[in-house]
Amino acid sequence: MWLPGRNPAEVAPEELTALVPPVRTFEGFAPEAFEALARLKSRPHIEQYRQEKPALRRYVQEPFRRLRDDLVVNWVLPNALALETERNVFSRFLKNDFGAGGCYAHYWMAFYRQGRRRLADVQLIVSLHADGLRVGVYAGEPARTVWRAVRARLPEAGVSVLEPIIPLLQVKIYPRKGEARLIGGEDDLQRLSVLLRGAEGIWAGRSLSRTAVLRQGPEVVDWILETWRLAWPLYRFCCAVS
Repeated sequence: MWLPGRNPAEVAPEELTALVPPVRTFEGFAPEAFEALARLKSRPHIEQYRQEKPALRRYVQEPFRRLRDDLVVNWVLPNALALETERNVFSRFLKNDFGAGGCYAHYWMAFYRQGRRRLADVQLIVSLHADGLRVGVYAGEPARTVWRAVRARLPEAGVSVLEPIIPLLQVKIYPRKGEARLIGGEDDLQRLSVLLRGAEGIWAGRSLSRTAVLRQGPEVVDWILETWRLAWPLYRFCCAVS
């Protein structure tokens, strides 16, 4: 009998579990993945993308799909989370820039709540760049309705939500202009409403260098799940208020 998944807002961090031992089809990312992304970063244009397309498909996109499958089997399904893990979870390299031919030089995927759209919801993100992997929770534009609710409610709940995770994760606030600000400590928490004013988003997560990604191989799956578990208080809060 089919049972509906659990609302992430109702799942406490201590309830999250994973398969032991894990089931893995993801073999890790190869050096060729980072080399292709580096070449695309040096020339982020459609012509370079066309040259890199076979390597990107083989060393980035196909392994990414196996990575996605392992995250679902080892974590989403055991926890019965009501997350969208198939429809529109992967990014595209080509930009929608009105024919200018620009490209993104990284590739990412994001799980989001079932019944919503990826770009209109808080996201559990995995992003591969030329210099490594970035994993975490993001809430912000263009998910305008979600972000407005989070930005309005987070200052009053900031200590209980962010204080426990700041020592464990990078927590960044993205202003409308300028560089992202890394926040931490009591002073920033007390000024959270000021820091969030006019901001475009917030991210909490960790980064893994290219060398570490290559060294960990298939065990990157475990590292991603541990990062999501650490960032879960922020994700749960964002789901609850929106």
